[in-house]
Amino acid sequence: MAKVKILAYRPTYTKNYGIDYAATVIACNMNSDAVDTYVFSIYSELKHYSHNVKVAFSLNIYKLLSKILSPITIKNLVDRKFLKLMDKYDIAYLWPGCSIDVFTKLKQKHKKIVIECVNCHQQVAKDILDKESVLLGGVQTHTITNSDIEEEMVKLQMADFMFSPSPQVTASLIKMQVDESKIIETSYGLDKDDLIAVHSKAPIDDVNTPFTALFVGSVIPRKGIHLLLDYWKTAGVEGKLKVIGKIEPTAQAIVSAYQNDPSIEFISFTNDLSSHYQNADIFIMPSLEEGSPLVTYLAIGSGLPCLVSPMAGDGVIRHNIDGYIISSHDKGMWVAAIQKLASDESLRLKFAKASRQRAEDFLWPEVAQRRAAKLLDKLGTD
Repeated sequence: MAKVKILAYRPTYTKNYGIDYAATVIACNMNSDAVDTYVFSIYSELKHYSHNVKVAFSLNIYKLLSKILSPITIKNLVDRKFLKLMDKYDIAYLWPGCSIDVFTKLKQKHKKIVIECVNCHQQVAKDILDKESVLLGGVQTHTITNSDIEEEMVKLQMADFMFSPSPQVTASLIKMQVDESKIIETSYGLDKDDLIAVHSKAPIDDVNTPFTALFVGSVIPRKGIHLLLDYWKTAGVEGKLKVIGKIEPTAQAIVSAYQNDPSIEFISFTNDLSSHYQNADIFIMPSLEEGSPLVTYLAIGSGLPCLVSPMAGDGVIRHNIDGYIISSHDKGMWVAAIQKLASDESLRLKFAKASRQRAEDFLWPEVAQRRAAKLLDKLGTD
């Protein structure tokens, strides 16, 4: 039987971290005796990761084009290159940023289209964040427009299948009446190098090892930063909350009230994220809207008990096994959980061992192979 040939398309300059990294390692690790998958982008910092990584331009050519052409002109050139390449492939695996025109031309070529739903459906996200904006007195919580939503609806209709990285994303798609048979439920993952052995930290009353809670991500209302800061202060535990991420303008007024608090440390940028994970006691994230945040996978890889909202951990964190999953706005439960985890080292160690073991299920090669198998199963029943 001939291999199914798949070309993934990330229509950007692809960086070596975050969702760009995920798109690359998933595509490259989907390959098997039954599947032949490549990933294509404008240029990729992961070009040498695998021979399955294809780029439209060399780095020098890309830099030259960037000086003389507009971003949209460059993207149009790359779209044309991608569509030409697709003549050799059966399935287009599209990541966010692809235009309706690309979808239309793929349909004209009679190609199967699979899309990656990185986050919840934008209508669901907008509804959640609009409600939060009201609670915050009009603070901007998103930039989603009606045209963005309409475009997404068209793409979902044109797609043959879609990967959903979490139960929350799946629920949002179903809520928007997406054909459930098109949805392929999956996850994201982490590298072996992200796995850190669990160790019992010194007691929290040791002045050299204070209880440390870690948040990693953009410091914005969507991530629930306003809720986290309030819950931490209300809990009143002895310890430190480390907030690692860029403080966006929409959150500056919220954050400013806490920036001089000695129990909270804001770190806007670090090249040594792993040491912060390794030296934390818990991972904490009360996100209002997500897909399946990569930082949560890094947390379990580091053997951290996780205190998360459903959006931040559903499908990865098991409630009362790897930590706690609590509704973002349940202040009483969040405060009680912070206090419980801060005071109970044996409970933290129990959760830590479970979460570290859990991480073994989410290594990128295994994640990619599960995705490929599920896609083949869908194709077989299509």
